[in-house]
Amino acid sequence: MTPVQAAAFWIGVNALFLIYVSYRVGRARIGTRTNLGDGGGNDIMVKAIRTQGNYIEYAPAALLGLFLLAELGLGAIWIHLLGALFFFARVSHLLGLGMDVWSKGRFIGTLLTMVTLLLTALLLIWKAFS
Repeated sequence: MTPVQAAAFWIGVNALFLIYVSYRVGRARIGTRTNLGDGGGNDIMVKAIRTQGNYIEYAPAALLGLFLLAELGLGAIWIHLLGALFFFARVSHLLGLGMDVWSKGRFIGTLLTMVTLLLTALLLIWKAFS
């Protein structure tokens, strides 16, 4: 698998994840009969919206960075490591914040998202000058 193919794989996996977290918002809207907003602070709506919103905030930088690193020649194994780390981070966040099934999930997801972004940023800067 080439680096670009590895990036394409992780971008595709993340697109499916976005569909899932968006579905959860739609399902919560139907379940709470909330057309716009969070239903006045309805816990189910707020968690679904925040899980999706947090993902949307970080995914573009992480996934664009992954693609650029692949284009700049970073090895496929590194692309897979960064892609897997970011995906694990976002699933962890969902399990912690969105589903309340892992008490440390939100913290671990946020921490690993920041680690992924930091590594991606440093590698992009290094590749820009090498």
